[in-house]
Amino acid sequence: MDRKKCMKFLVTLTIFAVVITWSTTATLAAKKYTINTLTAWPKTAFESEQFLKMAELAQKEAEQKYPGQLKIVYKGAGEVIRNREQVEACRSGLIDMVFTATSYYTSIMPEMDTFSLSPMRPWEERAVGLYDYIEKLHNQKANVHFLGRVGTGTFFYLFLARPIKVVDDLRGMKVRSSPTNIPFLKLVGAEPVSMPPPDVYTAMERGVVDGFILPPHTIRDFGLVKPSKYMVQPGIYKACQTVLINLDVWNRLPGHLQELLAKHTKNMARFAISNILKRVNSEFEAFKREGMTFIDLPPKEAEKFKKLAWDALSATIRKKAPSETETILKYFEKK
Repeated sequence: MDRKKCMKFLVTLTIFAVVITWSTTATLAAKKYTINTLTAWPKTAFESEQFLKMAELAQKEAEQKYPGQLKIVYKGAGEVIRNREQVEACRSGLIDMVFTATSYYTSIMPEMDTFSLSPMRPWEERAVGLYDYIEKLHNQKANVHFLGRVGTGTFFYLFLARPIKVVDDLRGMKVRSSPTNIPFLKLVGAEPVSMPPPDVYTAMERGVVDGFILPPHTIRDFGLVKPSKYMVQPGIYKACQTVLINLDVWNRLPGHLQELLAKHTKNMARFAISNILKRVNSEFEAFKREGMTFIDLPPKEAEKFKKLAWDALSATIRKKAPSETETILKYFEKK
């Protein structure tokens, strides 16, 4: 090939490459992905604030690196879809992404309550391979991608209007509880009562319930510090939240946006737990200043309290999802 023809060929090849690159870039730029999301708690709740911060950071990075390609739209909380129905809505595609508690979708995946017994932080669970197993279960049972979880920074505590000295003193007491705590309360002879947290204040004032079980950093949001005269130690079960995205929506996202969301969810676990620990310690000090009495059960009673909690929850989950529960518990042993 002579020099003139060679130069013509190279120019043609360069133009072709530029056209292909421009076309690909234009196609990428034109493709937009909107992710409509819900939280199980109101926007002002502590947990929701952590998630919304993560979404804000992810959105900011997406705008910087991939302008116009990703839009995360916050639609609200329980006023849009009740918290216990949000994962089902995500499974059906009615909503794209949810930030929720593991206890809110045990009707679909009862084995997720096992995480309330986890001795690990989220990143430790990821390191031993547990997330790969959990991802498969979420794909199969809920049609969602498991982006990750947070929430091992604090326990649930029992708050009461009157004191106890031993575990048996709980017999006959009426205690507001989430489904996760019901087997434990029954085992110690208490009567579980189901009601939304905002209704607990009035229920305690009227003597409808003697107490409730919630993470300590949440009770101020519901105005429950005043009626809570006593807090029982030790805590039982760990508060766990998950970020889930509809599997079809996830699979449609290009790899770079998947990586971006995965990265920010991992980061969220660390900053959320750090923030929760600071909040809990601050609240403990505030509770004391506001007149709340901390009840430290005697050592033998404390061990009994914790063992009954473990036995009650693990036995309940095993009945509903025996194989999955045993597998998850074996992963916990890898710590």
